[in-house]
Amino acid sequence: MKPYDTGELIARIHAVIRRPATGGATAPGDTELRLGSVHIELPTRQVSVEGSVVQLTRKEFDLLALLAQRPGVVFRREQIISEVWRTSWEGTGRTLEVHVASLRAKLHMPALIETVRGVGYRLVAPAT
Repeated sequence: MKPYDTGELIARIHAVIRRPATGGATAPGDTELRLGSVHIELPTRQVSVEGSVVQLTRKEFDLLALLAQRPGVVFRREQIISEVWRTSWEGTGRTLEVHVASLRAKLHMPALIETVRGVGYRLVAPAT
């Protein structure tokens, strides 16, 4: 039996639980997310802010989509790394911070993604 990291195991269990039962396909009503002036189209992987399209990298989009599907919920760093990067490698910790900073800058909404010190990140839904 291989040794395993308990944190990684828990992160993977959470990732599997969050996956849709449809095998990765989204239901017709779940194809877009609106958070104030931010509009996320999941099938086309397109994000717009106040009607202007924002160009995101694949990982930036995956990170934003993950957080946006459950606004207000704190995602642990391990959960995010497991879900977005599909790994438990600790070296991606700084990568996560860089991607969050890049998203904040590209969306021109630094308060949209809140850092929960010592835990992870959460998306704060803007007031409508």
